[in-house]
Amino acid sequence: MDCIDIFKRYTNGKLGASEADALIGRQLPDLLKAGRLNDYEKGVLCRTYFLRFRQYNSWKISAKDLLLFLRDFVLYIGRFRFPQLITDTVKNSGDDYGLFVAEDDAVDVIEKIPECLKEYEDAINEVYALKENDSVKICSSFGDDYLYKFTVFKQYRSIEQKVAVHSALELPDNHTLMISLPTGGGKSLVTQLLAASENRLTLVIVPTVSLAQDQCLQARKCLSDVNTRKNIFCYRGGSANSNSSIVSAIRRKTARLVITSPEAVIKSPSFNSAIREAAENGYLHNVVIDEAHIVPDWGVHFRPDFQIFSVVLKEIQQASGKQIRTYLLSATLSDDVVDTLFSLFGSKGNNVQYRCDALRPEPRYAFIKFHDYAKRMDTVIEMIRMLPKPMIVYVIEPETAENYCHILKDMGYKNIHAYTGKTNDYEREALLKKWKDNDFDVMIATSAFGMGVDKGNVRTIIHACVPETLSRFYQEVGRAGRDGLPSLSVLATLSSDDYKDLNVAANLVNKSILTSDKLFIRLESILHNEENIIDGDTITADLNTVPNYFSEEEAKVAGMRNVFWNASTLLLLHRQGYIKIQHAEYDIQNKTYFFTFKVLDVNLLYNETRLRKLLEADRDEELKMRMGGYKKMENIVNKPHTKCWGRRLVSLFPLAKPICSGCPAHKEKSAICEDKIRIRQKEDVDVEPNEPSSLLRRYMGPFNDMLVPVNSYADIDIDDIGEKARKLDVSCLVYPDDLEPTKETGCMYLTHSEFLAVSDYAPWILRNGIMIIFTDNVNINNRIFEAANQNGIENYRKIWCCRPDTMIWQKGKAIDDFLDCRICNLEHI
Repeated sequence: MDCIDIFKRYTNGKLGASEADALIGRQLPDLLKAGRLNDYEKGVLCRTYFLRFRQYNSWKISAKDLLLFLRDFVLYIGRFRFPQLITDTVKNSGDDYGLFVAEDDAVDVIEKIPECLKEYEDAINEVYALKENDSVKICSSFGDDYLYKFTVFKQYRSIEQKVAVHSALELPDNHTLMISLPTGGGKSLVTQLLAASENRLTLVIVPTVSLAQDQCLQARKCLSDVNTRKNIFCYRGGSANSNSSIVSAIRRKTARLVITSPEAVIKSPSFNSAIREAAENGYLHNVVIDEAHIVPDWGVHFRPDFQIFSVVLKEIQQASGKQIRTYLLSATLSDDVVDTLFSLFGSKGNNVQYRCDALRPEPRYAFIKFHDYAKRMDTVIEMIRMLPKPMIVYVIEPETAENYCHILKDMGYKNIHAYTGKTNDYEREALLKKWKDNDFDVMIATSAFGMGVDKGNVRTIIHACVPETLSRFYQEVGRAGRDGLPSLSVLATLSSDDYKDLNVAANLVNKSILTSDKLFIRLESILHNEENIIDGDTITADLNTVPNYFSEEEAKVAGMRNVFWNASTLLLLHRQGYIKIQHAEYDIQNKTYFFTFKVLDVNLLYNETRLRKLLEADRDEELKMRMGGYKKMENIVNKPHTKCWGRRLVSLFPLAKPICSGCPAHKEKSAICEDKIRIRQKEDVDVEPNEPSSLLRRYMGPFNDMLVPVNSYADIDIDDIGEKARKLDVSCLVYPDDLEPTKETGCMYLTHSEFLAVSDYAPWILRNGIMIIFTDNVNINNRIFEAANQNGIENYRKIWCCRPDTMIWQKGKAIDDFLDCRICNLEHI
C-alpha cells in the first residue's frame, strides 16, 4: 500500500488522520532510499495536508492559506472527497483559486495560470506532474572501507562522489583542494569522512546557523562510528555554556568535527585560542570552507569575516608547521571565483581542483518584462496564488519584502513570511525551522535567504528584481528542485521611466568596490594614523581608522561599515600582492579589527603617483571582473529570446555542459545530454606511492606488474578477487561493468567505465596499486591496458587478472609474451 492508497483510505473514512499521517511517515525513508522521488514528494505533500488541516482547525492559518495549499495539492496529487470542514471552505472561498466541489463531492480545480505566463504553460504542468528526469540519471558506485567502517551507507551516490572522498582523504598536508559537486551530489560526506577516518579535528566553516545545525544532524545520522558521532559539535555565537564544552573538547583532543561560522573563530577569544592551540600541537588537520562560492560576494556589505578568516587560516597553517589541509566545497564555481578563492585560501604551489561542474536539469525558465511597478506587484501576487509551491519570491530591498508581506496579510493571508538581512537571529532560526518543516508555503526574501537550507521540495523561484550577477541569479534558482524533480524559475523584470531593475543591479556592483581615489585615501589614512604601530615594513592597524575625507560628523558615526571598508581595502591590497596580512584580531570591547601586515614594497607604498596609477589599474580589473557577472545578467534581461539560457550559463561555468529543460529561447528541452561520468578536469597532485604491503612485496618482488592467469572470464568470482585485492592492500579493484560485486570486502571498486574516467582525471588516487580484471571484450581490454599505462599510472603496481593469451594491440603480442612480471595463481594469494 503506497502513500496515495493510504491517503485514499483516510479520505474514505477507513483510517484516522493521525494513523494515516504516521503510516505515510514510515514509508518515506524507504521511498527516498529506493530513488522513487515522485512518490516520495507525493508522500510529503500528503503529510503536509494533515499539517495544514491541523493548522486551520486550530486557527493558526487562514482559509486563504489553506486554499493556497489545497489548490497545489489537487494539482500535484489529484481530486479527493475531503472532510466537511475543507469542503465548506472550498464552497465559500475557492473561486479565486479555481477550486470547486464537483457533483461527486470531490474537490477539483480549474487549471488557471497568470495570462502573462501562458506561453510557459507546458513547463508549469511539468512541475505539477513532478516528472522525473531520465536524461541525467546518476548511477551509484560500489562502496568501500570508508563507507563500511564509518557510515550507514553501502554505496556512493556516484563515482564523482567516490573520487571526491578519496581525493579529500588522501590529500597531502599543506594542500588546498577545491571540490565542485552538483547540488545533491553529496559534498557533506567528504566532511563527515574527514572527521571519522582520523583521530584529529576537522573544522568546518559554514555561512549560516541553519546550515551548521543541519550538517551536525546529518553527520550524526549518516556516521555509524560511535566515537565520531558523540564528538560532533555546532559552535554558535552567544551560547557561552554549551560553547565552553566544545572548547574543552578541543583542548582535550576529543572533538572530531566542529561546524561553525568565521565570526565565531575570529571573535570568540576562548574558541580562537583553542583552535590556534589545536593547530600548534598538530591536532587540527582539516579546515573546510563550505559553500565557498559565496566568499568573494560577501564582503563590505555582508559578512566580511569570510574573507578575514583567510588571514586567520594562514596564521594557523603556519602555527601547524604547514600540516593543515584546506578544502573549498561548492556546487557552482565560475573562473573569477576560483581565482579569488585560491588567492585567499590557497596553498602556494599546492592548489588542486576536483571539478564535476554540471548545470541543473530541473529549472524551467520563464521571463516577463513589466513597465509599471504596481502591475508587476499585482502579477507577482497572482503568481503566488497560481504557481507551484513551496515558493521563494526574491527581491532586492528588505523594505520591498516587508511590503509584499503587508499587502498579502491585508488580503487575508497569515502564513506567508519575509526573510531579509534585517531579520533578527531569533526570527531567522524560527523561520528556517518552519520552512524546512513545511509549516508554510511562500517565503518573500532578499539574497540573505536560502544559503545552505536543505529543503528539497521548493518548486518555484520568482525573481521580482534583477540580481546583480548571473551567478547570484543561478544560485537562487538552484534553491528549487533540489530533490531532482522539475522546478520553475520566473524572472519578472521592471523597466519604467523612474525605476529600472538593471540600474539597481549595476549600482549594487559598483558600490561593492571603492573608487581608486578612495582606496588610496583609506590606505594613506591607515599609514599616517599616529595611533597605528609602524615597525619598519610591518604595520599594525586599527581598522576603525577614519579616512581623512570624512567630515567630523561622518567620523562620529562611521561604525562597522567603515571598519569593513578598511578591511576590504587591505584585503584587496593583500590579494594584489602589495602587502601581506600576517595577523587579524577582533577587539570585542571597541568593536574593531586589528590587522598586522607587511609592506612588500615600501618605496612603492609611499610613491603616491606610481601607487595611484597601479591601484587604479587593479581596481578597474577587479571591477571589470565583478561587472562581468552583471553584463551576463544584463544580456539575459535585454535579449531573453535570442540564445538558450543553458548556453548562457556555461559562460559562467565553462566546465559544465549546456543543459536546458526549457527557457524563453526555446520551449522544448535542449538536445544536449549529460555525460554518465562528469569529472571535468585532471587533478594535479604530486605524491609518491606508499610502500607496498609485505604481502604485495612478497608476490611482486621488484616488478611493477604481476599476471594472475584466468582460464575463463565466465568463471570469475569477483568477490573472491576483491578479497585478494584487500589482502594485498592495493588502491582498487577494476572490474567489468557487467559484473556485480555482492560482498563488502573493503577495497575500492571501479568498473571499467569508472576506471577510464579516473585514470584520466584523478590517477594519483590509484598510486598504491591496481588489480585489473579483463573481460571477453577485446576492445575494452585494450582501452583499459592503454589507460593503465599512461598519466603516471605506468609507474604504479598493477596485477592483471586475465587470460595469458589476451592480445594487446599496442604491443602486437599476447600479454604474457611481453609483460615483464611474476606470475601467480589466484588461489595462492
